[in-house]
Amino acid sequence: MENTQKEDITQEEKDVKTEAITATVPFKEDIRDLTYTNDLGVKDIGDPFMLRVSENEYYMYCTSAPNGFYAWKSSDMINWNEKKMCYVKKLDSWNTDCFWAPEVIAYEGKYYMFYTAKNTEGSLRIGLAIADDPMGPFTDFENRPLFDLGYAAIDSNVFIDEDGSKYLYFSKDCSENTIDGQHISQIYGVKLSDDLMSIEGDPVLLTTPSQAWEKPQGGWGWNEGPEMIKHNGRYYLTYSANYYESPYYSLGVAISDSPLGEFVKPDYNPILTKGDLKDVSGTGHHGFVCSPDESEIWMSYHSHTFVDAPSGNRKVNIAKVDFLSDGRIYVNGPTTDTQLRPSGNGVSFVTDKFSAAVLKDGKYEVSTLLTDGLFSVHKKDSFLDEIVPIGDDGVGIIRLTAAEPVEISALCINFGYEKAPSDLSLRFCFDEKEYTESTDFKDVTGSSFVYGFEDLSAKTIDIIFTSDTLSNIHVSEIQIAK
Repeated sequence: MENTQKEDITQEEKDVKTEAITATVPFKEDIRDLTYTNDLGVKDIGDPFMLRVSENEYYMYCTSAPNGFYAWKSSDMINWNEKKMCYVKKLDSWNTDCFWAPEVIAYEGKYYMFYTAKNTEGSLRIGLAIADDPMGPFTDFENRPLFDLGYAAIDSNVFIDEDGSKYLYFSKDCSENTIDGQHISQIYGVKLSDDLMSIEGDPVLLTTPSQAWEKPQGGWGWNEGPEMIKHNGRYYLTYSANYYESPYYSLGVAISDSPLGEFVKPDYNPILTKGDLKDVSGTGHHGFVCSPDESEIWMSYHSHTFVDAPSGNRKVNIAKVDFLSDGRIYVNGPTTDTQLRPSGNGVSFVTDKFSAAVLKDGKYEVSTLLTDGLFSVHKKDSFLDEIVPIGDDGVGIIRLTAAEPVEISALCINFGYEKAPSDLSLRFCFDEKEYTESTDFKDVTGSSFVYGFEDLSAKTIDIIFTSDTLSNIHVSEIQIAK
């Protein structure tokens, strides 16, 4: 993208950015009510699914017990408590063990849990249990699998389209699906009845392991954990691939103009993966959920609790999801650094009130890359990063400007894939007043940094980077909240 808008900067303005001005420091020391890290406290689980009931009422269900499922409750998507068993296998139940991947939807005043378990013959099936309350207790519908087509089926997801039509997506499991001597998990879709209690017609094959990143291992390959999301009339079937204990267990997408295909996998897959990151492993099995104020789409997903020893012990993570103008789905993750919370319940974003510009050759050039909501993490995407030059005086500046003063409680700088350079320091100017507090990145290895403020309102924010050795830095995103 070419930035054409420029604004001259005078030498006097530049000088004020390089000399500290005494002012009341507005920095807030405790920012825990504004931020989160992907250590949400829920571990030794798998396959997390979050259900939003209202602005301050969330529930989460996971693979979590040998005889059923636990549920957790939260008011903000971050702090999870009130853990309790919401579904417990009965003595005369159709299922025996392997209770996996529960998902719950609210429909006509009741809560419907679709889940995986083994039947009495040891073959995996999809079950349906119903409750009057999202914390349960859930009771099996007719004490039988939802359907039985004579093969192992796992990882169900229900999607209700805008016209009210309903669909079920699931994986035909590799435990009983052999193709040319290979054990293969494939994703199928089928119409679901209006009462959610039966399927209609024959399931349709939608995806099979086919791209190089999906990496079949030792005669086994996986497309599993399907989730459907619709955007601008197109259907995005997101899924997990690779072995669940592999560090490279990752998420991909296949796209169609119809809920039952044909689905095509884009070449930008995977959409969530550890890539070259050393502090995360096994980013897989996910679900979509709205932020508290419903202005954002987020993803819950699991990763290995112990990065150096991947196993079935996994933890819950979240990441923001967005769509580019060309229809590409993008995930801001995986992240282990401090981030601003989902919008609502204490954080309300005002980034769109500001325009961003970068000082280049004595002029400010407008940059939409810095405020488009996207930042790179697991791979370098040049269309997401802005290059900020460091001048001969060792200074680089990003200027954020609003039409009128804006109340500000937090600002997040994402360096993205490049991470924060070690030879860099940072400080701020608000409405031409420089504050003496600074950040030194010499001992920092992260990619994002959040600053909280007390009683601050500003029309202009200058973020000032200084370095004795760097010629430029890469910045992925600036986020501002009130």
